[in-house]
Amino acid sequence: MNTKEINELATWTAAEIRRTVLQEGRLFDAAGEDIVREYVRACLIPWQHGEKISVELCAKIADEIFSRRQNETQTQAEVRNAMLILGSKFPAFVADNQRERDAEAAQIAATLPAIKA
Repeated sequence: MNTKEINELATWTAAEIRRTVLQEGRLFDAAGEDIVREYVRACLIPWQHGEKISVELCAKIADEIFSRRQNETQTQAEVRNAMLILGSKFPAFVADNQRERDAEAAQIAATLPAIKA
């Protein structure tokens, strides 16, 4: 993923989270959506740089962003909850994605002819 793709995915994810929360009849303001967008982006960047993603890392990122930006939103509880839920699921998503990439790479490698020196 490049920077543009990370930004697009973060924007889409935050918008979908806000839409879902609003459909459930709860409040979630635009500032909260922006906070979640920053959080998603901040989780994706280390993953793309090969860092090990854990629940602890996601919680640390959430704490840093929320402590800095919590006064920007009127829906603090919903925003914080969205960040914690997303952070608890993100490491499993990363692990599944890496398994798929590894399997695809192994399959491609198996079909390539051997290189003779």
